[in-house]
Amino acid sequence: MSRKNKQRSYKPGFLTTIGIIALLIFIVIPLMTLTYISDSYALVKETESVDADSAVKVKEIARQLYGDLINPSSSQRSEITISQNEINGIIALAMRGFKGFKGRVNVTPIGIKGAFTFHVPKNPFGDYINLSITIDPSPNALIVNHVSIGSLEIPGTLALSVAETLLNILSNKEAIGTSLINAVESIQVKNSKLHLVYRPVIGLRQAINKTKGTVKNIRDDLALLGDPKVVKLYYQMLCEFHEKINGIGDISLGYYLSSAFSFAEKRSFSGENPAEENQAALLALAIFLGSAHFDSVIGAIDKETFQRCSPIKDHVVLAGRDDLRLHFIFSAALKIISDSGLSFAIGEFKELLDSRQGGSGFSFVDIAADRAGIRFAELALDNSTASHIQRMASKLTEENIFFPSITALPEGISQQAFDARGGIESNYYKEYLATINARINNLPLYKKTIMGP
Repeated sequence: MSRKNKQRSYKPGFLTTIGIIALLIFIVIPLMTLTYISDSYALVKETESVDADSAVKVKEIARQLYGDLINPSSSQRSEITISQNEINGIIALAMRGFKGFKGRVNVTPIGIKGAFTFHVPKNPFGDYINLSITIDPSPNALIVNHVSIGSLEIPGTLALSVAETLLNILSNKEAIGTSLINAVESIQVKNSKLHLVYRPVIGLRQAINKTKGTVKNIRDDLALLGDPKVVKLYYQMLCEFHEKINGIGDISLGYYLSSAFSFAEKRSFSGENPAEENQAALLALAIFLGSAHFDSVIGAIDKETFQRCSPIKDHVVLAGRDDLRLHFIFSAALKIISDSGLSFAIGEFKELLDSRQGGSGFSFVDIAADRAGIRFAELALDNSTASHIQRMASKLTEENIFFPSITALPEGISQQAFDARGGIESNYYKEYLATINARINNLPLYKKTIMGP
Protein backbone atom coordinates (compact mmCIF):
# COMPACT_ATOMS: atom_id res chain seq x y z
CA MET A 1 0.00 0.00 0.00
CA SER A 2 1.35 3.42 -0.89
CA ARG A 3 2.05 6.14 1.62
CA LYS A 4 -0.81 8.14 0.09
CA ASN A 5 -3.31 5.28 0.60
CA LYS A 6 -2.18 4.80 4.21
CA GLN A 7 -2.98 8.41 4.97
CA ARG A 8 -6.43 8.06 3.43
CA SER A 9 -7.22 4.94 5.49
CA TYR A 10 -6.10 6.67 8.70
CA LYS A 11 -8.10 9.84 8.42
CA PRO A 12 -11.67 8.38 8.82
CA GLY A 13 -10.63 6.47 11.94
CA PHE A 14 -9.12 9.58 13.45
CA LEU A 15 -12.25 11.60 12.78
CA THR A 16 -14.40 8.84 14.27
CA THR A 17 -12.31 8.89 17.45
CA ILE A 18 -12.64 12.67 17.72
CA GLY A 19 -16.40 12.34 17.15
CA ILE A 20 -16.74 9.76 19.92
CA ILE A 21 -14.74 11.94 22.33
CA ALA A 22 -16.89 14.97 21.46
CA LEU A 23 -20.05 12.90 21.94
CA LEU A 24 -18.87 11.82 25.39
CA ILE A 25 -17.86 15.32 26.47
CA PHE A 26 -20.82 17.29 25.19
CA ILE A 27 -23.71 14.81 25.29
CA VAL A 28 -23.17 11.54 27.17
CA ILE A 29 -21.39 12.89 30.27
CA PRO A 30 -23.82 15.83 30.77
CA LEU A 31 -26.79 13.46 30.38
CA MET A 32 -25.30 11.02 32.89
CA THR A 33 -24.66 13.90 35.30
CA LEU A 34 -28.27 15.09 34.98
CA THR A 35 -29.43 11.56 35.72
CA TYR A 36 -27.41 11.51 38.95
CA ILE A 37 -28.29 14.97 40.24
CA SER A 38 -32.02 14.95 39.41
CA ASP A 39 -34.67 13.65 41.80
CA SER A 40 -38.38 12.91 41.65
CA TYR A 41 -38.96 14.31 45.14
CA ALA A 42 -38.33 17.58 46.97
CA LEU A 43 -35.92 17.40 49.89
CA VAL A 44 -37.30 20.69 51.23
CA LYS A 45 -41.05 21.26 50.99
CA GLU A 46 -41.54 24.21 53.33
CA THR A 47 -39.38 27.14 54.38
CA GLU A 48 -39.43 29.32 57.47
CA SER A 49 -41.98 32.14 57.53
CA VAL A 50 -40.56 35.57 56.72
CA ASP A 51 -40.83 38.41 59.21
CA ALA A 52 -39.23 41.74 60.06
CA ASP A 53 -36.72 40.08 62.39
CA SER A 54 -35.34 38.10 59.43
CA ALA A 55 -34.88 41.25 57.38
CA VAL A 56 -33.12 43.07 60.18
CA LYS A 57 -30.90 40.06 60.93
CA VAL A 58 -29.75 39.94 57.29
CA LYS A 59 -28.71 43.57 57.48
CA GLU A 60 -26.96 43.15 60.84
CA ILE A 61 -25.02 40.04 59.81
CA ALA A 62 -23.96 41.49 56.46
CA ARG A 63 -22.73 44.67 58.12
CA GLN A 64 -20.85 42.83 60.90
CA LEU A 65 -19.19 40.25 58.64
CA TYR A 66 -18.06 42.84 56.11
CA GLY A 67 -16.68 45.14 58.80
CA ASP A 68 -14.90 42.33 60.65
CA LEU A 69 -13.43 40.52 57.65
CA ILE A 70 -11.83 43.58 56.05
CA ASN A 71 -10.32 44.76 59.35
CA PRO A 72 -6.56 45.10 58.71
CA SER A 73 -5.65 43.84 62.18
CA SER A 74 -4.70 40.17 61.67
CA SER A 75 -4.67 39.42 65.42
CA GLN A 76 -8.21 40.56 66.13
CA ARG A 77 -10.85 37.85 66.47
CA SER A 78 -14.56 38.36 65.95
CA GLU A 79 -17.56 36.35 67.03
CA ILE A 80 -21.12 36.01 65.82
CA THR A 81 -23.98 33.96 67.23
CA ILE A 82 -27.08 33.13 65.23
CA SER A 83 -29.96 30.78 65.97
CA GLN A 84 -31.40 28.10 63.74
CA ASN A 85 -34.63 30.09 63.37
CA GLU A 86 -32.73 33.21 62.39
CA ILE A 87 -30.71 31.30 59.77
CA ASN A 88 -33.87 29.81 58.30
CA GLY A 89 -35.57 33.20 58.32
CA ILE A 90 -32.66 34.64 56.34
CA ILE A 91 -32.80 31.74 53.88
CA ALA A 92 -36.57 32.16 53.47
CA LEU A 93 -36.19 35.87 52.78
CA ALA A 94 -33.46 35.26 50.21
CA MET A 95 -35.41 32.46 48.52
CA ARG A 96 -38.46 34.69 47.93
CA GLY A 97 -36.53 36.27 45.08
CA PHE A 98 -35.82 32.96 43.33
CA LYS A 99 -38.84 31.03 42.20
CA GLY A 100 -38.53 27.30 42.75
CA PHE A 101 -35.81 27.50 45.43
CA LYS A 102 -36.39 26.33 49.00
CA GLY A 103 -33.95 25.70 51.82
CA ARG A 104 -33.65 24.89 55.51
CA VAL A 105 -30.87 24.42 58.04
CA ASN A 106 -30.83 22.28 61.18
CA VAL A 107 -28.32 23.35 63.82
CA THR A 108 -27.45 20.40 66.05
CA PRO A 109 -24.51 19.55 68.34
CA ILE A 110 -23.40 16.82 65.91
CA GLY A 111 -23.50 19.00 62.81
CA ILE A 112 -25.01 21.91 60.90
CA LYS A 113 -27.10 20.29 58.20
CA GLY A 114 -28.36 22.32 55.27
CA ALA A 115 -30.81 21.15 52.62
CA PHE A 116 -31.85 23.01 49.46
CA THR A 117 -34.29 22.13 46.69
CA PHE A 118 -34.66 23.65 43.23
CA HIS A 119 -37.76 22.84 41.21
CA VAL A 120 -36.62 22.53 37.60
CA PRO A 121 -38.69 22.87 34.39
CA LYS A 122 -40.30 19.71 33.04
CA ASN A 123 -37.67 17.27 31.78
CA PRO A 124 -37.17 13.48 31.46
CA PHE A 125 -34.72 13.23 34.38
CA GLY A 126 -36.55 14.58 37.42
CA ASP A 127 -38.54 17.51 38.75
CA TYR A 128 -36.07 18.54 41.44
CA ILE A 129 -32.40 19.07 42.15
CA ASN A 130 -31.64 18.51 45.83
CA LEU A 131 -28.49 19.74 47.53
CA SER A 132 -27.42 18.84 51.05
CA ILE A 133 -24.36 19.82 53.03
CA THR A 134 -23.15 18.96 56.53
CA ILE A 135 -20.63 21.08 58.44
CA ASP A 136 -19.11 19.58 61.58
CA PRO A 137 -18.65 21.64 64.73
CA SER A 138 -14.94 22.20 65.25
CA PRO A 139 -12.79 24.12 67.76
CA ASN A 140 -10.13 25.07 65.20
CA ALA A 141 -11.27 24.97 61.55
CA LEU A 142 -14.03 24.83 58.95
CA ILE A 143 -14.83 21.16 58.36
CA VAL A 144 -17.27 20.17 55.64
CA ASN A 145 -18.35 16.60 56.32
CA HIS A 146 -20.12 15.87 53.06
CA VAL A 147 -21.99 17.42 50.14
CA SER A 148 -24.54 15.69 47.93
CA ILE A 149 -26.32 16.77 44.77
CA GLY A 150 -29.10 14.31 44.05
CA SER A 151 -27.56 10.85 44.35
CA LEU A 152 -24.08 12.22 43.66
CA GLU A 153 -22.03 12.13 46.87
CA ILE A 154 -19.03 14.46 47.14
CA PRO A 155 -16.47 14.16 49.97
CA GLY A 156 -16.47 17.26 52.13
CA THR A 157 -12.75 17.89 51.68
CA LEU A 158 -13.14 17.77 47.89
CA ALA A 159 -16.15 20.10 47.91
CA LEU A 160 -14.28 22.56 50.11
CA SER A 161 -11.22 22.39 47.85
CA VAL A 162 -13.34 23.08 44.76
CA ALA A 163 -15.01 26.06 46.46
CA GLU A 164 -11.59 27.33 47.57
CA THR A 165 -10.18 27.04 44.05
CA LEU A 166 -13.15 28.82 42.46
CA LEU A 167 -12.94 31.68 44.96
CA ASN A 168 -9.20 31.98 44.34
CA ILE A 169 -9.81 32.21 40.61
CA LEU A 170 -12.54 34.83 41.05
CA SER A 171 -10.31 36.91 43.35
CA ASN A 172 -7.70 37.55 40.66
CA LYS A 173 -5.08 35.15 42.06
CA GLU A 174 -5.20 36.78 45.50
CA ALA A 175 -5.94 33.40 47.15
CA ILE A 176 -8.92 34.92 48.91
CA GLY A 177 -10.72 31.58 48.88
CA THR A 178 -7.92 30.06 50.90
CA SER A 179 -7.83 33.06 53.24
CA LEU A 180 -11.59 33.00 53.83
CA ILE A 181 -11.58 29.30 54.71
CA ASN A 182 -8.55 29.70 56.97
CA ALA A 183 -10.20 32.71 58.64
CA VAL A 184 -12.69 30.39 60.35
CA GLU A 185 -11.24 29.56 63.77
CA SER A 186 -14.12 27.61 65.25
CA ILE A 187 -17.73 26.62 64.76
CA GLN A 188 -19.60 25.54 67.87
CA VAL A 189 -23.24 24.71 68.53
CA LYS A 190 -25.16 25.21 71.76
CA ASN A 191 -28.92 25.37 72.32
CA SER A 192 -29.64 25.34 68.58
CA LYS A 193 -27.41 28.37 68.09
CA LEU A 194 -24.35 28.52 65.87
CA HIS A 195 -21.37 30.31 67.39
CA LEU A 196 -18.73 31.35 64.84
CA VAL A 197 -15.26 32.70 65.66
CA TYR A 198 -13.24 34.13 62.78
CA ARG A 199 -10.30 36.37 61.93
CA PRO A 200 -10.02 39.23 59.42
CA VAL A 201 -8.87 38.33 55.91
CA ILE A 202 -5.73 40.22 54.96
CA GLY A 203 -6.06 41.71 51.50
CA LEU A 204 -9.83 41.20 51.27
CA ARG A 205 -10.55 44.88 50.70
CA GLN A 206 -7.96 45.02 47.89
CA ALA A 207 -9.33 41.80 46.37
CA ILE A 208 -12.87 43.20 46.41
CA ASN A 209 -11.66 46.35 44.65
CA LYS A 210 -9.82 44.28 42.04
CA THR A 211 -12.87 42.09 41.53
CA LYS A 212 -14.96 45.21 40.98
CA GLY A 213 -12.50 46.22 38.27
CA THR A 214 -12.74 42.79 36.66
CA VAL A 215 -16.53 42.86 36.79
CA LYS A 216 -16.47 46.34 35.24
CA ASN A 217 -14.33 45.08 32.35
CA ILE A 218 -16.61 42.08 31.82
CA ARG A 219 -19.62 44.39 31.97
CA ASP A 220 -18.15 46.67 29.33
CA ASP A 221 -17.09 43.78 27.08
CA LEU A 222 -20.37 41.88 27.19
CA ALA A 223 -22.77 44.86 27.35
CA LEU A 224 -25.33 42.59 29.02
CA LEU A 225 -27.72 45.49 29.56
CA GLY A 226 -27.56 46.78 26.02
CA ASP A 227 -25.43 49.43 24.37
CA PRO A 228 -24.19 51.93 27.02
CA LYS A 229 -23.99 54.61 24.31
CA VAL A 230 -27.73 54.34 23.75
CA VAL A 231 -28.41 54.59 27.51
CA LYS A 232 -26.24 57.71 27.58
CA LEU A 233 -28.23 59.15 24.69
CA TYR A 234 -31.44 58.78 26.69
CA TYR A 235 -29.77 60.19 29.79
CA GLN A 236 -28.73 63.29 27.88
CA MET A 237 -32.24 63.63 26.49
CA LEU A 238 -33.65 63.49 30.03
CA CYS A 239 -31.17 66.16 31.11
CA GLU A 240 -32.32 68.47 28.33
CA PHE A 241 -35.97 67.81 29.16
CA HIS A 242 -35.34 68.50 32.84
CA GLU A 243 -33.67 71.84 32.07
CA LYS A 244 -36.80 72.97 30.22
CA ILE A 245 -39.21 72.27 33.08
CA ASN A 246 -36.92 72.73 36.09
CA GLY A 247 -37.94 75.37 38.61
CA ILE A 248 -41.72 75.15 38.22
CA GLY A 249 -42.30 73.04 41.34
CA ASP A 250 -43.08 69.37 41.74
CA ILE A 251 -43.41 67.49 38.45
CA SER A 252 -45.05 64.10 37.97
CA LEU A 253 -42.87 61.18 36.98
CA GLY A 254 -45.34 60.69 34.16
CA TYR A 255 -43.89 63.64 32.23
CA TYR A 256 -40.43 62.04 32.25
CA LEU A 257 -41.87 58.68 31.19
CA SER A 258 -43.77 60.40 28.40
CA SER A 259 -40.68 62.21 27.17
CA ALA A 260 -38.46 59.11 27.32
CA PHE A 261 -40.89 56.79 25.53
CA SER A 262 -41.77 59.38 22.91
CA PHE A 263 -38.06 59.51 22.14
CA ALA A 264 -38.00 55.68 22.06
CA GLU A 265 -40.89 55.68 19.57
CA LYS A 266 -39.04 58.07 17.24
CA ARG A 267 -35.94 55.88 17.30
CA SER A 268 -38.04 52.75 16.73
CA PHE A 269 -39.59 54.38 13.65
CA SER A 270 -36.04 54.72 12.33
CA GLY A 271 -35.52 50.97 12.52
CA GLU A 272 -34.32 50.40 16.11
CA ASN A 273 -35.73 47.51 18.17
CA PRO A 274 -38.61 48.85 20.35
CA ALA A 275 -37.91 46.58 23.35
CA GLU A 276 -34.20 47.47 23.33
CA GLU A 277 -35.03 51.18 23.13
CA ASN A 278 -37.48 50.85 26.03
CA GLN A 279 -34.82 49.11 28.10
CA ALA A 280 -32.33 51.90 27.45
CA ALA A 281 -34.98 54.46 28.38
CA LEU A 282 -35.76 52.74 31.70
CA LEU A 283 -32.08 52.36 32.60
CA ALA A 284 -31.48 56.06 31.89
CA LEU A 285 -34.50 56.93 34.02
CA ALA A 286 -33.15 54.73 36.82
CA ILE A 287 -29.88 56.65 36.83
CA PHE A 288 -31.35 60.14 36.40
CA LEU A 289 -34.42 59.79 38.64
CA GLY A 290 -33.15 57.05 40.94
CA SER A 291 -29.48 56.70 41.75
CA ALA A 292 -26.13 57.06 40.01
CA HIS A 293 -25.23 53.69 41.57
CA PHE A 294 -27.25 51.97 38.84
CA ASP A 295 -24.60 53.05 36.36
CA SER A 296 -22.09 50.76 38.08
CA VAL A 297 -23.76 47.83 36.28
CA ILE A 298 -24.37 49.74 33.05
CA GLY A 299 -21.24 51.84 32.47
CA ALA A 300 -23.04 54.43 30.38
CA ILE A 301 -22.34 57.78 31.99
CA ASP A 302 -18.86 59.30 32.18
CA LYS A 303 -17.67 61.66 34.93
CA GLU A 304 -17.95 64.72 32.73
CA THR A 305 -21.59 63.99 31.97
CA PHE A 306 -22.35 63.40 35.65
CA GLN A 307 -20.68 66.70 36.54
CA ARG A 308 -22.63 68.55 33.89
CA CYS A 309 -25.93 66.82 34.65
CA SER A 310 -26.12 64.84 37.87
CA PRO A 311 -29.08 62.68 38.94
CA ILE A 312 -31.87 64.72 40.49
CA LYS A 313 -32.86 64.27 44.14
CA ASP A 314 -36.30 65.83 44.44
CA HIS A 315 -39.22 67.66 42.78
CA VAL A 316 -40.18 64.64 40.69
CA VAL A 317 -43.07 62.83 42.33
CA LEU A 318 -45.52 59.99 41.89
CA ALA A 319 -48.93 60.32 43.56
CA GLY A 320 -47.47 63.50 45.03
CA ARG A 321 -44.57 61.69 46.74
CA ASP A 322 -40.93 61.37 45.78
CA ASP A 323 -40.51 58.09 47.70
CA LEU A 324 -43.06 56.40 45.44
CA ARG A 325 -41.17 57.66 42.40
CA LEU A 326 -38.08 55.90 43.74
CA HIS A 327 -39.97 52.68 44.45
CA PHE A 328 -41.41 52.65 40.93
CA ILE A 329 -38.13 53.44 39.16
CA PHE A 330 -35.97 51.14 41.30
CA SER A 331 -38.31 48.19 40.78
CA ALA A 332 -38.48 48.77 37.01
CA ALA A 333 -34.68 48.89 36.80
CA LEU A 334 -34.24 45.82 38.98
CA LYS A 335 -36.65 43.96 36.71
CA ILE A 336 -34.20 44.57 33.90
CA ILE A 337 -31.18 43.58 35.94
CA SER A 338 -32.79 40.49 37.40
CA ASP A 339 -36.36 39.24 37.21
CA SER A 340 -39.61 40.41 38.72
CA GLY A 341 -39.36 37.92 41.61
CA LEU A 342 -36.04 39.26 42.80
CA SER A 343 -36.93 42.92 42.40
CA PHE A 344 -40.16 42.43 44.36
CA ALA A 345 -38.32 40.51 47.09
CA ILE A 346 -36.03 43.52 47.50
CA GLY A 347 -39.11 45.71 47.88
CA GLU A 348 -40.48 43.38 50.54
CA PHE A 349 -37.11 43.42 52.31
CA LYS A 350 -37.18 47.21 52.53
CA GLU A 351 -40.73 47.22 53.85
CA LEU A 352 -39.91 44.63 56.50
CA LEU A 353 -37.02 46.79 57.69
CA ASP A 354 -39.33 49.81 57.83
CA SER A 355 -41.79 47.90 60.01
CA ARG A 356 -39.19 47.78 62.76
CA GLN A 357 -39.15 50.37 65.53
CA GLY A 358 -37.56 53.54 64.16
CA GLY A 359 -38.52 52.73 60.57
CA SER A 360 -41.39 54.26 58.63
CA GLY A 361 -43.46 51.11 59.01
CA PHE A 362 -44.60 48.48 56.54
CA SER A 363 -46.41 50.16 53.67
CA PHE A 364 -48.78 48.60 51.15
CA VAL A 365 -48.55 51.89 49.26
CA ASP A 366 -44.84 51.29 48.72
CA ILE A 367 -45.60 47.72 47.69
CA ALA A 368 -48.08 49.07 45.13
CA ALA A 369 -45.37 51.31 43.67
CA ASP A 370 -42.97 48.35 43.52
CA ARG A 371 -45.52 46.17 41.74
CA ALA A 372 -46.44 48.94 39.32
CA GLY A 373 -42.79 49.52 38.41
CA ILE A 374 -42.24 45.82 37.75
CA ARG A 375 -45.39 45.57 35.62
CA PHE A 376 -44.43 48.68 33.64
CA ALA A 377 -41.00 47.20 32.89
CA GLU A 378 -42.52 43.86 31.89
CA LEU A 379 -44.74 45.63 29.37
CA ALA A 380 -41.90 47.77 28.05
CA LEU A 381 -39.48 44.85 27.59
CA ASP A 382 -41.87 42.36 26.00
CA ASN A 383 -41.43 42.33 22.23
CA SER A 384 -45.18 41.88 21.76
CA THR A 385 -46.10 44.99 23.80
CA ALA A 386 -43.01 47.21 23.51
CA SER A 387 -44.50 49.28 20.68
CA HIS A 388 -47.80 49.64 22.56
CA ILE A 389 -46.17 51.45 25.47
CA GLN A 390 -44.47 53.80 22.99
CA ARG A 391 -47.78 54.58 21.30
CA MET A 392 -49.22 55.39 24.73
CA ALA A 393 -46.29 57.69 25.56
CA SER A 394 -48.19 60.96 25.19
CA LYS A 395 -50.82 59.75 27.69
CA LEU A 396 -48.28 58.79 30.36
CA THR A 397 -48.41 62.35 31.71
CA GLU A 398 -51.63 61.17 33.40
CA GLU A 399 -50.63 58.97 36.33
CA ASN A 400 -53.93 57.05 36.39
CA ILE A 401 -52.91 55.56 33.03
CA PHE A 402 -50.01 53.57 34.55
CA PHE A 403 -50.16 53.92 38.34
CA PRO A 404 -52.88 52.45 40.59
CA SER A 405 -54.92 54.24 43.18
CA ILE A 406 -53.36 54.04 46.63
CA THR A 407 -56.61 54.84 48.42
CA ALA A 408 -57.23 52.77 51.56
CA LEU A 409 -53.91 50.95 51.36
CA PRO A 410 -52.46 50.76 54.90
CA GLU A 411 -49.12 52.40 55.73
CA GLY A 412 -46.89 52.81 58.77
CA ILE A 413 -47.64 49.32 60.11
CA SER A 414 -45.32 48.48 62.99
CA GLN A 415 -43.55 45.15 63.25
CA GLN A 416 -45.73 44.13 66.19
CA ALA A 417 -48.93 44.95 64.34
CA PHE A 418 -47.74 43.36 61.08
CA ASP A 419 -46.57 40.16 62.79
CA ALA A 420 -49.84 39.99 64.76
CA ARG A 421 -51.67 39.78 61.43
CA GLY A 422 -49.44 36.93 60.26
CA GLY A 423 -46.74 38.76 58.29
CA ILE A 424 -45.97 38.13 54.63
CA GLU A 425 -47.42 34.61 54.67
CA SER A 426 -50.80 35.76 56.02
CA ASN A 427 -54.13 36.10 54.24
CA TYR A 428 -54.09 39.73 55.38
CA TYR A 429 -50.97 40.39 53.29
CA LYS A 430 -52.12 38.27 50.35
CA GLU A 431 -55.53 39.95 50.18
CA TYR A 432 -54.01 43.43 49.96
CA LEU A 433 -51.52 42.16 47.39
CA ALA A 434 -54.43 40.79 45.34
CA THR A 435 -56.15 44.19 45.61
CA ILE A 436 -53.01 45.94 44.36
CA ASN A 437 -52.61 43.52 41.45
CA ALA A 438 -56.27 43.95 40.47
CA ARG A 439 -55.92 47.74 40.48
CA ILE A 440 -52.84 47.50 38.25
CA ASN A 441 -54.55 45.10 35.86
CA ASN A 442 -57.45 47.53 35.44
CA LEU A 443 -55.24 50.49 34.48
CA PRO A 444 -55.77 51.71 30.88
CA LEU A 445 -52.15 50.96 29.95
CA TYR A 446 -52.58 47.26 30.73
CA LYS A 447 -56.23 46.76 29.81
CA LYS A 448 -55.45 47.78 26.24
CA THR A 449 -52.75 45.12 25.98
CA ILE A 450 -55.41 42.53 26.81
CA MET A 451 -58.18 43.93 24.59
CA GLY A 452 -55.89 45.06 21.78
CA PRO A 453 -54.85 48.56 20.56
